Amino acid sequence: MCKYDLAAQAHYNIYKKEIKPEAIKKDVKEIIKKHNGLINESSAFVMWLDELKLRGEFKKLKNNGEVRSMDFVEKNLGMPDIMEIYGETRSLKTFTAYKFAVERAKSGKKVIYIDTERNMTKEQIKELNDAGCDYRCIINFDRLVNFITSKLPKGYNYLILDSVGLPALGKFAVSSMHGKGQVLLNVQAILYTLKDYCVENDCYAVVTNQPTSEMNKTEHFTYNGKKYIELTPFGDKGSFFVKEIYRAIPVKRTQNETVVDLIAWGSRVYPKYKPVVRLVRKGTNLEVKAL
Repeated sequence: MCKYDLAAQAHYNIYKKEIKPEAIKKDVKEIIKKHNGLINESSAFVMWLDELKLRGEFKKLKNNGEVRSMDFVEKNLGMPDIMEIYGETRSLKTFTAYKFAVERAKSGKKVIYIDTERNMTKEQIKELNDAGCDYRCIINFDRLVNFITSKLPKGYNYLILDSVGLPALGKFAVSSMHGKGQVLLNVQAILYTLKDYCVENDCYAVVTNQPTSEMNKTEHFTYNGKKYIELTPFGDKGSFFVKEIYRAIPVKRTQNETVVDLIAWGSRVYPKYKPVVRLVRKGTNLEVKAL
């Protein structure tokens, strides 16, 4: 089917009224004419979709029913709660979190992005700010604990914490034995506070995290024919406060493309190790594919 056929189908799905593809083409030509020929046919077509609020339905049809955006967050959580994505470095955790924040902020939602890693580019941070995100950079673990448990403003629709694990791991490394235990308790305090915040503010939270050490781990699982060490998210019992926990598994890394599968580790929706979505990064673009 050509895009005009898909647009006609999208129109029917949403409004239950038939429209001929030829009529859509005529509307698109009128949009080009209205702009004195300064926009091309593709741009005019997108403007037509946006005017009728059909872009989402059109994308679904174009991708054979797959929703190639971050809609799986709300869908799998069901109600406002916490989703955690953890995995090794360079597994698209930050890139996915930042794209999700921008996408939701551009849709008019109130979003806070708490960056504890400082590994985004200036351009990415500018995009967050330009989209309307409340961007905060808090590297120190004690300040992070204080901010979330005592100073987090009310009223956000979406909260991104990227990440809970890195500052905690740093604090853990320089602490005494007693202090190490307090770090783990503080991770639990952060996630407990976020859980309560989600309920009280109708807020969806996405938290990234690092896995525990591979040292002395003997349990394995197999995914896509490859054996992986069973690693839990850092934070001891912090996982109890999180509704959906997905592990990021790198599938492919090249100069032009990074492919990562999110698989269920602790989920109310999927059995353990079940693939949830595939993340494909090409340059500055992120594609989310259903699996």
